[in-house]
Amino acid sequence: MRVTLLKAPIGGIIGLEMITFVEPLGLECVAGGLEPDHKCQIIDMRIDGVDKGFRKMRAFEPEIVGLQCNFTTERFRMMRLAKRVRQEAPHALIVVGGHDASRDPKWFLKDPIDVIVVGDGEEVMPLLVNAWQRDRDLRKVPGLLINQSTPIDTGHAPARGNVDELPFPARHLIREYAHEYYINFRRPLALLETARGCPFKCNFCSVWKFHESTFREKSPARVVKELQQIEAPNVFITDDIFWMNVKRGRELGQELIASGIKKHYTIQTRSDIICKFPDLIEQWKECGRMTVFLGLEKIDDAGLKSVNKKNTADNNNRAIRILQELGVGYTPNFIVDPSWDREDFEKLKRWIDETGAYNSGFSVLTPLPGTDLWDEVEPDVQTRDWELFDIAHTVLPTKLPLLEFYKEYAGLWKHVVDVRYRYHGKFKTQLAILGAIATGKVTLKAIRKGMRMGMGDVLSDPRSFLRAHEESPARLAAEAH
Repeated sequence: MRVTLLKAPIGGIIGLEMITFVEPLGLECVAGGLEPDHKCQIIDMRIDGVDKGFRKMRAFEPEIVGLQCNFTTERFRMMRLAKRVRQEAPHALIVVGGHDASRDPKWFLKDPIDVIVVGDGEEVMPLLVNAWQRDRDLRKVPGLLINQSTPIDTGHAPARGNVDELPFPARHLIREYAHEYYINFRRPLALLETARGCPFKCNFCSVWKFHESTFREKSPARVVKELQQIEAPNVFITDDIFWMNVKRGRELGQELIASGIKKHYTIQTRSDIICKFPDLIEQWKECGRMTVFLGLEKIDDAGLKSVNKKNTADNNNRAIRILQELGVGYTPNFIVDPSWDREDFEKLKRWIDETGAYNSGFSVLTPLPGTDLWDEVEPDVQTRDWELFDIAHTVLPTKLPLLEFYKEYAGLWKHVVDVRYRYHGKFKTQLAILGAIATGKVTLKAIRKGMRMGMGDVLSDPRSFLRAHEESPARLAAEAH
C-alpha cells in the first residue's frame, strides 16, 4: 500500500522551533517498519509548506495518511491538516499517532480522524496497514481507538519488544530536508535514539507514562550501525536519560572510539549520574565534542521534591562544576512555577550568578493531558487553548498579577544574556555567531530569528507572552469553526 506520513507546519506562539528545528524521527521509524512491504512518503510541511506538501501527496496518491501529534501544542494545526487531507484524498484512511495522541486519545475522536494509534507507531502501524490491505477490518489490530459512532478500543498495543529488533529509521525519505535541521548554531543535525523510556516518575512528564515505566536500550553495536548511516556532523541523542546504564555507556563509548566516528553530540542526562561517574564524561570527550542538557528543574531540595525529581540540589551544583572543570558545554533547564513570587525569581538569578550557568533555559510548569500533574490540577487549568501549552506560557493561575509574572519570567531570559556577556563579552559572542554563518553551520535567517528569540526582543519582553493570552479568545473561536 501507499502510505504518506505528514509533519504539520510550524505553528505556536513564541516560535521555539526557531532555536531547535529537528527531523521527524518518529515518522522515519514508522516508515522503516513499513518498508519494503509498503511504499512510503514523508512530507515535512514545516519546510515544504502546505500547498507544496499537498502537491507531493496528491502525486503519490496515498491510500493511508498518517499524521503525528507529539506535542499538545500541535493539536489545532494537526486537526486543520487532517481536514485538508480529507479534501485532497477523500478515500484515504486518516490515522493520527504520537505521544500526545497516545496520552489523550479520546480528544482525537473528531472528524475527519479515522483511527488513533496508542503506542509505538512502528510496532502498531505495520499491523494496521496489513489489515487495511487485507480486508479493511481494523478491529483485531491491537493498540487502536477506532473513530465510529461508538468508538472501538482494540486493546493494549503489542508488548514492547527488544529495541535492537526494531527497523532502522527510513532516513532516505527525508534526505531532501536533511540539511535544514539544526540545534542552536549547529547544522545540519540528525536525531539518534539509543534507548526508550524512563524509570523515574516526574509528575510533569509524559515520557514514563507513554512507555509505561519501561526502559529499553539498544546495544552498542546497533547504535554504531545507526550512526554509520548518519551523514550529519551534529547528533542529538533523544534518550530522556543518556548513560542511565553506565556499563552500557562505557561500552558504547569504547565502540564509538574504535569506529572512528566523530560527531558533536547533544545528550540529555541527570546530574547524579555525572556526579557518580565523571570518568564517563571524560571517556566520551574522546568520541567527539559534546553538549549536555540537564533538566535540573529546581535549585533546592524542596523544589525537587515538589516535582518528584528524585535528585538533590547538591548533585545539581556539583554536576555543573564537574562539566565546567572538564570543559564540556552544558545547558541547565529550570521549571518556573506559576505560584512563584518575586523572591523566587531572584533566588534563581542569584544561582545563575553564582554558578555562571549563562546557558540556562526556563520552562513554565505546564500540566499536559495524561500526566500525573494534569490529574492533580486539571480543575485549575484556565484554558483549552492548546497553543498556550508550549511551556513558555502559564495555563495555571499565577500568584503575581499576570503581567508581573511575565515581567519576572522575561527577566530571567534577559539575565542569562547579561551573564553571558559578562563572561564572554558582547563582541566575542557576536563574533562566534558570525563564524557559524560563515561556515554554513546555520542560515542567516535562522540566526536572525534565534538572536531575536534569545538575545533580542522576544523572550526578554513580557508582552511577547502576555499577547498570547489576549489573542486566545479569537484563536479558540477560529478553531471552533
